[in-house]
Amino acid sequence: MISSIQYARAGDQREYLVSMRKHPRPARRRAGALTLLSALAFTSAGVSPAAAHSPGPIDYVALGDSYASGFGARPDGSSVDSYGYCGQSPLGLPGLLDARRKVELVGNATCAGALASFVPGGAVDLPEQVAALQSADVLNKRTDLVTVSAGGNDVGFGAVATACFGPESLCTLAIRNTEETLLPDLDDLLESLYEQIDDAAPKATVVVTGYPHLFSPELGRLGPLSANAVRFNAATDAVNAVIEETAEDEGFIYVDTVGKFTGHGIGSPEPWIKFSGQSEFDDLHPNAKGYELGYLAAVQEQVDLTRPGKVGRN
Repeated sequence: MISSIQYARAGDQREYLVSMRKHPRPARRRAGALTLLSALAFTSAGVSPAAAHSPGPIDYVALGDSYASGFGARPDGSSVDSYGYCGQSPLGLPGLLDARRKVELVGNATCAGALASFVPGGAVDLPEQVAALQSADVLNKRTDLVTVSAGGNDVGFGAVATACFGPESLCTLAIRNTEETLLPDLDDLLESLYEQIDDAAPKATVVVTGYPHLFSPELGRLGPLSANAVRFNAATDAVNAVIEETAEDEGFIYVDTVGKFTGHGIGSPEPWIKFSGQSEFDDLHPNAKGYELGYLAAVQEQVDLTRPGKVGRN
């Protein structure tokens, strides 16, 4: 959920994205995961991704915002330049699921800054992600699994988080503004997005992840920030409640991440949330441990990924 960094749109990144195609693993015959525009490049070159599909592994597509792309978990552990297109990191949920023997990541369109609704300019929003992968025949009736993270940018979480590092009055005002002006529209935005995904991949099990609490005020280590941290976590719960209800109404699996991150937010001895204290642009996102021990663990608890080509609830 970022607001200060906007990634170039797809049309400006074709050559770069084509160069980012994954190569097959030596020990496993793979089609290779397609990023948003490399999928389009395949199509324009006359090679259909469907031709590379082989039965057996779970056919997996990843959609979403920065909490889906792996933002916060720098691939080389240090440099911001090590992120891939749209802030993608192999240490995020898509890469972690792809590392499982029976899961095949065939399309990763996740993009930091993405919205659940389409707004011209800025990041590649989720409706565009779905449409691009669908037109490239990567997201289709053969898709077994789709993961989705969306909604945080639509309610301005980046701006609210920034406000909550300031005076209590500013934090309270920012949260109230979100709850009164943005949150009421979120269910309609998500419903439209989820229906688009369901139409594109009617046989897929769709897993929607909620957002973790960024702070651990219960440990008493945040000092003057504690009151704002409690308010921000409560605002996160309100957003998650809308995401959960809308996902379940669509028949999707909602995966809560709050429980896994308990005791590992900012202000804890072992935080799973990146926070440099220097306003780095990938702050306030899970770090590598957060994605592995938080997101991946939460998904694996609720989703059965042990049977080739079949996905279901645990």
